[in-house]
Amino acid sequence: MDEETMLRHLYAGRRAGREATCGTKVDYKSEPSAFKAAVAMMAKGSKELEPYPCPFCGGWHIGRKMSEDELAIPEPEVGS
Repeated sequence: MDEETMLRHLYAGRRAGREATCGTKVDYKSEPSAFKAAVAMMAKGSKELEPYPCPFCGGWHIGRKMSEDELAIPEPEVGS
C-alpha cells in the first residue's frame, strides 16, 4: 500500500472509532499476511476485502473495500 493510501486508511479508522476499526478483529502483524488472509477469504466467497493499517493497535486488519468518499481526508478550512 502506498503512503498516501495508508494515511487515508489511518484517518478513516480514527474517524470510525476503535470498535469499528479494531474491535474484535484479527491483528495481523504485517500487510502481506493480512493480504494473504483476505485473498483466502475472498476465494471462499467473501465480498471484496482489503487489508488496512490500524491506528489503534498498530497491526493490520481485514475489512470491506472502502469507497473513495470514505477514505477522503477533508481539506483544512481556510482561516481556521
